[in-house]
Amino acid sequence: MIDPVSLADLTCRLQRAPTFSDPVGAVGAVLSDVVAAPEEAADATSKLAVATPEGTSVFVTVSGDGNPDLVARGVRKLTKIRRKLSDRYAEPIVEPLETGEFEGRSFAIWPMLGQLPQGRLSRYLTKRGLRVKVMDWLSGMLVETKVPAGAQEQSRIAANLARLSGDAAHSDLLRRAADVAGERLATGRWAPVNCAQHSDLWMGNVMMSGPSAAMPFGVIDWAGARSAGYPFFDLCRFAISSNAPSKLVDEHIARQLRVLHGERADVTSYVLCALGEMQSDLEHFPEEMFRAMAEETTVFARQFSQ
Repeated sequence: MIDPVSLADLTCRLQRAPTFSDPVGAVGAVLSDVVAAPEEAADATSKLAVATPEGTSVFVTVSGDGNPDLVARGVRKLTKIRRKLSDRYAEPIVEPLETGEFEGRSFAIWPMLGQLPQGRLSRYLTKRGLRVKVMDWLSGMLVETKVPAGAQEQSRIAANLARLSGDAAHSDLLRRAADVAGERLATGRWAPVNCAQHSDLWMGNVMMSGPSAAMPFGVIDWAGARSAGYPFFDLCRFAISSNAPSKLVDEHIARQLRVLHGERADVTSYVLCALGEMQSDLEHFPEEMFRAMAEETTVFARQFSQ
């Protein structure tokens, strides 16, 4: 943990810096290169690792000009989700050490967590163990945050599914699946629930936590999270990015369906709920990238919906 004097000094230097395009010297010794956002991605978050004078490493995120509240919004979202959870399931949701505003852009200072080992064998073994732990965590979050979708939420779901179905730029497979989900909702064959959703859960957002943590990982980047999201989307995205074996994914899908008292067809329906909600507010998410992700996730979910 960084001491208050060190945090205050780092925050002061952030606020004094004239620009974040050249942070060297403004925030201390840079330990890794700044992740420079392309000019066309005005909402991209600047990210850098720094060392305080005391030698403590921290990670700093700063909102882009196109979306100056992005970092602050992510902090608000993760805080709201943490409040819904027991200590056990809240622990992997990494909290900032400090937040503030710099030149009209929100920023946050985070503890520096570890990355996966670089050695091929150790990385493989660590990744294999993390798959199970993260999926267990997702199931626990579902248990603790699930609530039935009310009438207003169901109307929103129906509109989002209709948007997917009516979008000719999506594949016929995705559009038909959205039609089926909408019909199941309209006829009462499916009564959806909401739950906490990260929305961008992939291996790059899963870090290694310290030895004293109850869970061996921490999850970062909650800017797109929803406290009233949908089951299965995070599970599918994480499974895809971690190359999880189908048997493991199927076991966790069955586990979550038992929690929901649901059926296999619900898996794709819920994934389409999340995709429809995303498409309703893409902000600066490139449309082509979204459509590719939507297709990949829908095809993946359908494997476990039979």
